Amino acid sequence: MKQSRVLEIFFRGLRGEKISVKNLATEYRVSIKSNSRDINDLKIFFADHRELVGNTELEYSYQDKSYRLYMDEFLTNKEMFSLIEVLIGARAFSKMELLTIVEKIKRFTTPKDRTKLNELIRKEFYHYSAVKHDCESVQEILWQLGNSTK
Repeated sequence: MKQSRVLEIFFRGLRGEKISVKNLATEYRVSIKSNSRDINDLKIFFADHRELVGNTELEYSYQDKSYRLYMDEFLTNKEMFSLIEVLIGARAFSKMELLTIVEKIKRFTTPKDRTKLNELIRKEFYHYSAVKHDCESVQEILWQLGNSTK
């Protein structure tokens, strides 16, 4: 039970949720102290396994009275938006390929930030038209080129 709870807390952090010890205690029907220990266990794990998790931390916000998970390895929203804009501007992919790639990139944002990203790129997709090419999939051609040996 405790392991499941700790893993759920971790994955909530990955999704960008604010982690309130008080709310978790109510939801899981355990004491606030138990949830505080769960948070502490995650913090210790992150500190003891830097080679595995990099700079991953649960940081406390006194303003929100909750924790947020921060990881250096993830792209920032600004970086994701820039990457998406370059993909759109290249016009190299079919609309379906591009939509698939963008949806996968957006999974690494919080629900709130995902909504913001959707608003920013909606107009771009509306006017998107891929450059016509002779191949069915640019991704496949690029993959083959990358894996070819001379």
